[in-house]
Amino acid sequence: MIRPRTILITGASSGIGAALAAAYACERTTLVLMGRNEDRLSRVSAVCRDKGALVVVAVRDVADIDGFLGSLSDLDGKWRFDLAIFNAGIGDTCASSQQIESPQQVLSLLDVNLRGPAAGASLIADRMIARRQGGAIALISSVAAFVPLPIAAGYASSKAGLNAFGLSLNGALRRHGIAVSLICPGYVDTPMSARLNTFKPFQMQPDAAARAIMACITKRQSFAIIPMQYAIVCAFLKLVPTKFAVWFSSKFRLDASAYRSGSEPISDTHPGAPSSCPKLDNL
Repeated sequence: MIRPRTILITGASSGIGAALAAAYACERTTLVLMGRNEDRLSRVSAVCRDKGALVVVAVRDVADIDGFLGSLSDLDGKWRFDLAIFNAGIGDTCASSQQIESPQQVLSLLDVNLRGPAAGASLIADRMIARRQGGAIALISSVAAFVPLPIAAGYASSKAGLNAFGLSLNGALRRHGIAVSLICPGYVDTPMSARLNTFKPFQMQPDAAARAIMACITKRQSFAIIPMQYAIVCAFLKLVPTKFAVWFSSKFRLDASAYRSGSEPISDTHPGAPSSCPKLDNL
């Protein structure tokens, strides 16, 4: 793939999104960076401008799906994206007092991790088809899509749904010359991951994750699990009977106290959710 000149990155204010922005930043490249934290976005955009990129900052919460789609439409109308990377996401788990996630938690996770990026990718894909100039779309999912997670069923299901959408979208867009890359990272050393009080095998640094994601996009790779160790683990899990996998996962409970402390409550951007159930940004 020729290096894209106009790139959208959602969730660009920290973690993988910020690393991707810095990695793609160079002269003659326009970066449209979207996130909901204006201060962090400003810091990321400054880094990218120092590397010669033209940077457009869009402060928008994916949870406001109508507003998010409106912004995408306006931005693409002006900048005509060559590449759109849908990276924004949130994570959440059951509190120690909960047996399962609350309905509000599940809805919030599905809105940000599945409904928003799926609808946004559909919008951009339709625009790319109309332009008849090809293009590329990347969806950043998670290895959580392949594992039963009793304390994070909403998160796991949102990522599994994104996987199904991404592979289906790929099939729909192939004849139009538009590449769709579905990429599932394992643990990445981001603010969200840092709050998890657990063993994090094969954890990647954001810069390394960004390089791996860029390589997948450049090769127009349809599907990838990164790093390779997780690809091997996920391949093995396919051989494990579902009944045993569910039984085995039910025997463990993650200590998520550190993961949850200091987080912003879901109710800050998702009205109606209880403030005792915080969300964790991957933005």
